[in-house]
Amino acid sequence: MKSNYYQASKHMLCGVFLFLGLSNISYAENSQFNADEFTNAKGSKPFSHPIKMDDEAFDQYILGRSFFSIPWVEAPSATTARDGLGPHFSSNTCVSCHEDNGSAPTLSSKNQPLRALVFKLTQPSKHTSRWLIHNIDTPMHDNVPDPVYGTQISIRGNGKVKPEAQTRLKIESIPFTYPDGQSLTLTKFIPYLDKLGYGPLAEETTISLRQPPTLAGLRLIEQVSAEDILAWEDPDDKNGDGISGRANWLNSPDQGEKILGRLNWKSSAADIENQTANAAAHDLGLTNPFFTEERCQPAQKDCLAAPKGDNTPLGSLDLPMLRLKAISAFIRDHKAPQTVRLDKQAQQGKKLFEETGCVACHRASMSTSEGVEFHPYSDLLLHDMGDALQDGRPEFLASEREFRTAPLWGVGARVRAKHRFLHDARAATPEQAILWHGGEAETAKSTFIKLDQDQRLALLHFLEQL
Repeated sequence: MKSNYYQASKHMLCGVFLFLGLSNISYAENSQFNADEFTNAKGSKPFSHPIKMDDEAFDQYILGRSFFSIPWVEAPSATTARDGLGPHFSSNTCVSCHEDNGSAPTLSSKNQPLRALVFKLTQPSKHTSRWLIHNIDTPMHDNVPDPVYGTQISIRGNGKVKPEAQTRLKIESIPFTYPDGQSLTLTKFIPYLDKLGYGPLAEETTISLRQPPTLAGLRLIEQVSAEDILAWEDPDDKNGDGISGRANWLNSPDQGEKILGRLNWKSSAADIENQTANAAAHDLGLTNPFFTEERCQPAQKDCLAAPKGDNTPLGSLDLPMLRLKAISAFIRDHKAPQTVRLDKQAQQGKKLFEETGCVACHRASMSTSEGVEFHPYSDLLLHDMGDALQDGRPEFLASEREFRTAPLWGVGARVRAKHRFLHDARAATPEQAILWHGGEAETAKSTFIKLDQDQRLALLHFLEQL
């Protein structure tokens, strides 16, 4: 018999489904809005509406929501279902970095990093030799980590385990003035570490910042065929438009089957399970089928000696496959935000967005293998974004200057939540994010800068409707 909690939760969500379906009927007549797949981008919490599902899928959804939302604790614990936090970690829940399945605040009131802004470590000078190095910290060999601290700084430790370091930022202010005289200030973040627990970083190690991406629409992105994504590749810019998007492949060149990256800031994850496993290991310190060992490095004796959880019927991993799949299902089983209706100013902004050349990378429409059309405003490919955004971190085939075209759906929700933009959160607004573009986006940015103020406001207004 199903528990009263299950039945109550199911009835509550069914009510949500019914309300959403009824509330969108009037819009669907004019905009072909599919309430089964999408939620109104202008609505409250547009990333957190579940799709319709059967009882079996709903059971997994509820299980995944539990492991996504309820805090993990250190092992050993009587709570064997969710012990295993750490020994090094930065967060104790997934939801702390993904509020309502979106992103999260990254800066404190004193402009210092919160736990959602993670500090990645890389030795870019050794990247081309990564397949020859015994790389204990990154099983998929996306980069070469620091030999003492690994691939990501953990700001907390369990029990007697020291935190690896305190993450800090220097803020550089850069004034900018448009040709028409309007001015604003851009900010650049310079990361550094304080109170290092295990000595200095290696001389070759660079620090790169990453803020959590929104989880909106990942289910649909997973369902786009590789052929559709690759059809937009033009690595040699054969058509001469200055845009040369390319795919990121996530496996060794000598492997027969090629794995296409499509998620994260540099297309460094193939699917939701891969992305979730990576975050679980590096943000929460949870062992899982992709990362079977603790993230302790050889020099971190206290981490290596930390207590481990007892074996359970599901094995010795903190996050066994059953629970990893449940979290992935919870992330997957949410609707994507979609614009219901554009007002006159937004329609003008959309036209300007197209005329400036933004759509060369921010592809407006895609379709899943099942024929569901959606509007992520991304081609899911890597593009050279210029020196200003170069972050010292190659990932798989992505260079230090290359990033995946960031999907723009949900921009309005991010603005309303006062979350920041770009991989390192340096941009407080979409406008600031545009002004940091370079490389392949230099021409489009220059065209945007030359627009008059009303035109710029219209384009930005359009983005906030997505």
